[in-house]
Parts: sequence; C-alpha cells; structure tokens
Amino acid sequence: MSDETLSPAEARAMLDSVGATRAQLAALGNCPPWRHAAFGGIIGLLVTGVGFPIQIQTATLCVAMGGLVLVGKSDRRRYGMFVNGYRKGATRPFTFALLVAMLALIVAQIWLRENDAAAGTHFAVGLAAFLIGTGCSVIWNRIFRREMEGRA
Repeated sequence: MSDETLSPAEARAMLDSVGATRAQLAALGNCPPWRHAAFGGIIGLLVTGVGFPIQIQTATLCVAMGGLVLVGKSDRRRYGMFVNGYRKGATRPFTFALLVAMLALIVAQIWLRENDAAAGTHFAVGLAAFLIGTGCSVIWNRIFRREMEGRA
C-alpha cells in the first residue's frame, strides 16, 4: 500500500464519479410500461397456474420462466445489465413484501383448487396477481431510482 493521501480535489472528483455512476443507474431504471406489464404477466401466470392441475401448472411455469429469460435478455441488451429484485438496498424490503403477497395468493389458489372452485375464480386470483405485480414493479422502480439518485 501507498502512504500517499488524496487531496481534497481528488477525493471530490472520486465522489463526483460515484455520483455520476449512480445517476446513470437511476436513468437505467426508467423502464417502459411494457416492462412492468411483462413482470406482472409473469407473476400472474405463475399464480394462475397453481389453481389448475399439475399439467397446466407445469406449462404455466415453463412459459413464465421463458418470459423471465426474455425479459432478462431484453434488459441486458437495452441497459447492459439485469437488476435482481433481491438486491441489497432500499428495494429489498419491498421485494419481500411482494413475495409475501404472492405467497398469500398462491395459498389462496391452492385452497380454492382443493375446494373445487370454478376456473373463473382461479383466473380472477391470477388477474389480481398480475395487477399487483405490475403496480409493484412501478413502485419498485421508483424506489430503485430514488436510491440511485441518493434520495432513499
């Protein structure tokens, strides 16, 4: 290690560089509406499938995972990276709250399936998951941008 110390100007330049990088990350957080709807669709598909027999569950899981791969590839192509929802930071508590909400909907789907609910009921729960997932994607995005802009 070097015994050299940074001058105040060098330290300020480094901090400014970090700030500029965070601003670039915040700008990357400006997702188009289709991106939020795609996330909601993936979540909705996963929750909807649980209400049906195993063959349909398997098919919806495969389609949802394929959608996740496509969204990840799109993000990497468009932004150069894919930001994991479980990342450390201000978004993590919100992500866990969304996870709890989706697990509650999955439990509801299982209960409805076991009690022979109509298919329309399972689709309604899936629609709720889609709407919650889409809305939460928008909110998550805002939290991420605020954090990257240093306002979290």
